[in-house]
Amino acid sequence: MSKNESSGRIPPPTESVTTYQQQAYDLVKARIMNLGLKPGQYLTDRQIADELNISRTPVRGALRLLEHEGFLIGEPRRGWKVYSLSLEDIHEIFDIKVALEGMITRQAAECDDEEKRAALTDVMERMKQAGAVNDDEAWRQADIELHDTMFSMCSNERAAQIIRNLNEQWWRVRIGFLAMQGRIERSNPEHEAIVESVLAGDGERAERLMCVHLNNVREELERLLVNLVLPFVKDGV
Repeated sequence: MSKNESSGRIPPPTESVTTYQQQAYDLVKARIMNLGLKPGQYLTDRQIADELNISRTPVRGALRLLEHEGFLIGEPRRGWKVYSLSLEDIHEIFDIKVALEGMITRQAAECDDEEKRAALTDVMERMKQAGAVNDDEAWRQADIELHDTMFSMCSNERAAQIIRNLNEQWWRVRIGFLAMQGRIERSNPEHEAIVESVLAGDGERAERLMCVHLNNVREELERLLVNLVLPFVKDGV
């Protein structure tokens, strides 16, 4: 008798493995990003399999994928550990973001699709409105949409996917960072200047302003981590 049969768990059919893997992937990733699983915390494939009432095979596939994406570290005989971000990680993430998002912004300025240009104008206005009433969640969603719109304007999906993955890796830090007093107020004029340059077709200026914006975010984030976070946490962020 197999372990699945002895435990009362029905092994999923082969064609369902991918679906179960996605289910496990979504569950663990959401918990990591929302701090339901904290940096340095361990989990096992058995733990997730038991919770979802599925076999361990698709769970292992999901955890391996999350390790590949930078969210987990597999450790023999201990399970999987939630990755802890260090200052060096933040440096690496922003080095890549500056290079790629600068390029994306420059290319977005060459876009003549009026529908996408109008969408960029609209989402920038919503960011300003959300900032004016201190609606952090609405601002975060508009910020994501603004960058996604510029990604679509440059039509480089591979670069866009790299940026999305990097943003997810520091999402749990970003939520607290954006709540800092005055961060959104400082960010909106930077975004507005970038959007104006993109719509004016000035790719060089748009790229330069995006790089300045991202380096400003990096510097403020590092000050936050060094002075207010890292001295008080054991396993990083």
